[in-house]
Amino acid sequence: MAKTARTTRKAKLDRDGLTALGADRLIGIVLDEAALNPSFKKRLNAALAGLGGAAGVAKLIDNRLAALEKSRTRIRWQKERAFGNDLESISASIIKEFGAVDPLMALERLIRFVLGYEGIAERVNDSSGRIAGIYGQACWAAGQLAQAVPAAHQAEIPALVAPGLKGTDYHGFKTLLAVRIAAALSPEVLKVWDGQLAASMTIPAATPFLPAIVHVRRAIGDALGDLDVHVAIEDALPEALREPVILAEKLFAGGRHAEALVWVRTPRKDRLGFFRRADMLSGELKAPPDRQRLEAAILDGLKDRTGSQALRWKAFEQRLDVGMLKEYIAKAGDFEEFEALDRAFAHVERESNPHAALRFYLEWPKLDLAARYIVERQGNWHGEDYEILLPAAEALEDDYPAAATVLYRALAVHIVTRGISQAYDYAVGYLMKLAALAARPGDNEGLMPHGDFVAGLRKEYPRRYGLWDLVPPEVYRSQ
Repeated sequence: MAKTARTTRKAKLDRDGLTALGADRLIGIVLDEAALNPSFKKRLNAALAGLGGAAGVAKLIDNRLAALEKSRTRIRWQKERAFGNDLESISASIIKEFGAVDPLMALERLIRFVLGYEGIAERVNDSSGRIAGIYGQACWAAGQLAQAVPAAHQAEIPALVAPGLKGTDYHGFKTLLAVRIAAALSPEVLKVWDGQLAASMTIPAATPFLPAIVHVRRAIGDALGDLDVHVAIEDALPEALREPVILAEKLFAGGRHAEALVWVRTPRKDRLGFFRRADMLSGELKAPPDRQRLEAAILDGLKDRTGSQALRWKAFEQRLDVGMLKEYIAKAGDFEEFEALDRAFAHVERESNPHAALRFYLEWPKLDLAARYIVERQGNWHGEDYEILLPAAEALEDDYPAAATVLYRALAVHIVTRGISQAYDYAVGYLMKLAALAARPGDNEGLMPHGDFVAGLRKEYPRRYGLWDLVPPEVYRSQ
């Protein structure tokens, strides 16, 4: 019997796999790559310089940063990838090579690197966002380096960040950098830093958006768990820049219900909002809390059940808010919920916006009421509202074919009447759905027969050749 060759386990590109290669072979590969990749070679030089101590690697990094800051040449798209590689090499050299030798000195260089983003943004298009991503990652790494700095030297860090808190931060990286660093510092350092920031925080009423110093002070308040810091910040802000609902949410979470109620009822002035690149890269963008839902929860915390329930019912009536009605029902007394549901459904039936009422029935969910509502108001549905009509039709087609038929017809009619050629494939799909629904046994609840519907549509729009050529024969079959 022939012997079969024993299969060996495939080596992976990890520490064990590279160790198995042996030092000589690995050195050869590294030298070959360094000869081909200038960015990799620069990082190797930084690592080698680190063997001689902080001074050697500091000199190398400073030279690279100085060259980066001095250059004003526009980076064309053909060289953008190589430029990004060089930026990644600088960042990695600071974080990994220099950071392993002296975290404080490395952090100083990383702060300098991030503060230079505005000059970089003027030189490169960065439509892919890769360059911005490098600076966003550097901001996160700055927090890790700050945490690695010995406690005895952390007090030196706020002064390094201070230049980035001046002027307008159009891209947001100066703010993100300072916020990440603030989250990593000791409470003792943060208290002193916040005192310094509070003394220098003067914000003109005409300022269109929050300056970096406000975001940093809020980050300090979060890190310290000090709600008084947040209250002091809001009190110091011009009325147009305040975020009373966000502060109310923090106070409520901290059990300070009476103060939270005052702030949640404080009107917020409308203003133009925008997101910067760093805001999107931070991963922390979120919608502000719902004012009415938060106020109701605060009233519950104050044991004002009558007030909280009245507010929930008002919110439901205003916008058919399913969540608020469910909260109202959950907190209703014994036997109250049945009367409340009857009142709620009666209110939905009186709603002047049929799409809002349909959305409510689908979200509750109450598909039987949704189906009846659709058929009774079959002339009110318009295919341009496909964001709600299509999922509604899909949800109803198994158990309520007549209601699904009404909605699929509205979707198809919209495309055909408008002659939206790029959507003809969708129209054919809707017509095929309608044919399948018509073939099922059961009452069509007085709707026009399927064959008559398709024939009438084709008679009225005979020149939609691009559509009718796509329609298969089974679509024309009647019920």
